[in-house]
Amino acid sequence: MNRLYWLALSLVVLVPLGAAAQIAAPSRPTDTRPVTHPAPTQTPLPTPVRPAPADSLSGRMAPVKSPAQTAQQLRTHPIQSQGPAQVVPPTPPATTAPVKVYDRHGRIVPGMKQVGPNRVLDTRTGRYYDAVPSGDGQRIKP
Repeated sequence: MNRLYWLALSLVVLVPLGAAAQIAAPSRPTDTRPVTHPAPTQTPLPTPVRPAPADSLSGRMAPVKSPAQTAQQLRTHPIQSQGPAQVVPPTPPATTAPVKVYDRHGRIVPGMKQVGPNRVLDTRTGRYYDAVPSGDGQRIKP
């Protein structure tokens, strides 16, 4: 009974202390860890306006346009629209020589067409066969 009394008493005292330790936060986040301040950055100097290159034919200097003049010109001269984008027909694929298809014994089978990766079609019977790449063509799996 005496042990149970001391256990209950210690729980009654320690639980509120643990809760209070979690509730009491430092006033500033930097109180608990070191702080490094970044070096102050210098503002970049404005770039000087360079004169436009001289016109090579007349020897005169071309006028310099400020960004305000360019913006005004864009407002007064809108971009010309050509309407909706023109549809470009896709280029037809280049016709290549038909893939040679070999039977299980390595003989060329006439009338067979490759219809996909590792698939061939027998145009005479209409059956599809699994195939594996073999040399310059496809070989029907046994």
